[in-house]
Amino acid sequence: MGRLQGKVTYVTGAASGIGLECARRFAAEGAVVVGADLRTTDEWDDVVAPAAAADFHQLDVRDEAAQLAVAADIVAKHGRIDAVVTAAGIAGGGFVHTMSLESWQLVQDVNITGTFLTAKAVLPAMIAQRSGSIITVASVEGLEGCEGGSTYNASKGAVVLLTKNLACDYGRAGIRANAI
Repeated sequence: MGRLQGKVTYVTGAASGIGLECARRFAAEGAVVVGADLRTTDEWDDVVAPAAAADFHQLDVRDEAAQLAVAADIVAKHGRIDAVVTAAGIAGGGFVHTMSLESWQLVQDVNITGTFLTAKAVLPAMIAQRSGSIITVASVEGLEGCEGGSTYNASKGAVVLLTKNLACDYGRAGIRANAI
């Protein structure tokens, strides 16, 4: 039996990269895994789903209604949400004086607004059950910055501070929030 046997987890960005690897690990530890991403992959279907009786939702993390619908679906099917990993994210950068507003906004919308909307969607269930774990994917670049990384670094710095606020605001309700 795995360490997460019977736990219900929700992972955004679950079709590739960090999100897919988190979903695999949760499944290997016995969790029920619900993934979300813009698209699905064969890896999800072949590796994660069979191991975890997993479910996959195709969505854009910037879509509040879709996020709320996924959270409601998870609670309807499984009765709870024990953990969420906000791994959906995109890279982007450049120097401020050459960056378009559209490029800036896209990275902010996916990386920080997507994280905010994911947390907002799962929090009512976690508050009701008086437990939960919110795991956000940040970056060392959100703490230190680097040349040409303005929009990405700003978005990941915002993820770090949002996570600190989630920990402050919901810790007494039994909900942990940690950035990795």
